Amino acid sequence: MQDLKKMVDLFAGFGGQSQAFLDAQWDVLRIDNNPLLGGVQNMVVMDIKNLSVNERTVEIEYVHASPPCLEFSLAYASPRSRSARNEPDEEYLPDLSLLFEAMRIIEELKPRYWSIENVRGAIRYFEPYLGKPSLIIGAWVYWGNFPLFDTSSIEIVNKSQKDKRHSPLRANHRAHIDLNVSKAFLNSMTSQKSILDF
Repeated sequence: MQDLKKMVDLFAGFGGQSQAFLDAQWDVLRIDNNPLLGGVQNMVVMDIKNLSVNERTVEIEYVHASPPCLEFSLAYASPRSRSARNEPDEEYLPDLSLLFEAMRIIEELKPRYWSIENVRGAIRYFEPYLGKPSLIIGAWVYWGNFPLFDTSSIEIVNKSQKDKRHSPLRANHRAHIDLNVSKAFLNSMTSQKSILDF
């Protein structure tokens, strides 16, 4: 029996990016630090700053990371927007520590494919470290090493339709990556052939 392909989903939230992989019987590990997400399938609740990869003993096919977008959001109540209103002469400097943690884990795991996702407001802050985005699908901006695909036919749900205004997980609902996006990533990776496949 062939070993299951493995995926690690960092800052997983409800696991939107990894759902199609889980449905396709991949071995998926989801990690998030919010204890309210402990009931999400295959979730380990922990701070990724405490995650270390001392010795890699398994091959990881794909690592995805969606660091929280609050620091980069252009929404009216976000730290960046408040800073622009209250301190217009000061340059806003977001906390990039979770991006750096994601990059560290990707470097340590050395997966075949990887992606980092965030909002459009993150582009100017991520570009010095990740370069230009590889793909933009609706509100989701992706950097990484993965097979590119046509996004024009992907149907996505508007964020406002996912808003659970009074939920303690409201931000997770709004940031939840659509299953159609996850399926497009899965299809691009499973249909991609390289010399390593022979």
